[in-house]
Amino acid sequence: MKRNTEAIVRFAAEKSHNTRSRVLVALQELQQAGKSVTFAAVCQAANVSKTFLYDARQADLAAEIRRLRDLPPAHGKEVSATTPVGKSDAAKDAQIARLRERVRTLEREAQRLREENAVLYGRLAEQS
Repeated sequence: MKRNTEAIVRFAAEKSHNTRSRVLVALQELQQAGKSVTFAAVCQAANVSKTFLYDARQADLAAEIRRLRDLPPAHGKEVSATTPVGKSDAAKDAQIARLRERVRTLEREAQRLREENAVLYGRLAEQS
């Protein structure tokens, strides 16, 4: 009998997505506050482990941290509440990568459901 692990897989994906979101928010907040962007600062601000940031699946986040780390901090830079804060190209790329992964996950799920439906239609046809 095959174990039903869908809920566990879905929870893990949601947890990873939420963690990535916290990292992106932390990056933005560190920049706005004019603080240095380092792996340690991001870990503390986003409440994530360095292991998460160095994971190959999070290479885009690590690259963005390295890019921002090499820039001088923007001291005294104020952002108006009415001025929309634009995303950097790396942040946009990170979001695109996340969305592409989400699409792949949904496509796999849709394919699995189509296959399951085919099996169920076959069983239904046998019973008729």
